[in-house]
Amino acid sequence: MSAILSIKGLTKSFGRNEVLKGIDLEVQEREVVALIGASGSGKSTLLRCINRLEAPTGGTVRFRDAEVTAANVNAMRRDIGMVFQRFNLFPHLTALQNVALAPRKVLRTSDGEAERDALKLLEQVKLGGKADAFPGELSGGQQQRVAIARALSLKPAVMLFDEPTSALDPELVGEVLEVMRDLAQSGMTMIVATHEMGFARDVASRVIFLDNGTILEEGPPSEVLVAPKMDRTREFLARVLNR
Repeated sequence: MSAILSIKGLTKSFGRNEVLKGIDLEVQEREVVALIGASGSGKSTLLRCINRLEAPTGGTVRFRDAEVTAANVNAMRRDIGMVFQRFNLFPHLTALQNVALAPRKVLRTSDGEAERDALKLLEQVKLGGKADAFPGELSGGQQQRVAIARALSLKPAVMLFDEPTSALDPELVGEVLEVMRDLAQSGMTMIVATHEMGFARDVASRVIFLDNGTILEEGPPSEVLVAPKMDRTREFLARVLNR
């Protein structure tokens, strides 16, 4: 089975700082890949290179059968949704308007259809009752769920999550992870950079440990998180899990 995403020899440098050092990764449809690693290990940069928010220094990213390039990236981003640490909602638009905006502007969907679809997505993320609320009237967890609905509005084939709970108060993390679990169970292909080891253990089909810009270890959660092979992986997990 051909991979929906195929990454070969991916490198990324900022000046003399080489952040990614030759990443090879294939992701199959319906797979949930959790990226774990210390801050600065390259997780966010890898995600940003996949949808070309950052131009790779070297290597290739292929979505289905086409390489993601500067020339076709706008079309590719319709199929590769992304949710960030910060919600980046338009403060002057309601939740419904935030979610309906991209289909109206990108897909030229009619206002009525875009709003009907947006309401369904808000209901999917358990915010149907907040359609008319502005971002400033929502909690951080609710804003992030609106951001997830917005990313889903173009009906992407792959969803990228860049530490989507890291900016939230601890009591709000669970409501966002619940929506992400539901997405995974629905068959959405997902790549999730996360520090939430419980989510990685319970939801991911594969865990990838990034260290200093390289993939140091990968495998099913039962191996990487429970019985890691590498000393560095064990050291990282001992710190984050306090064990």
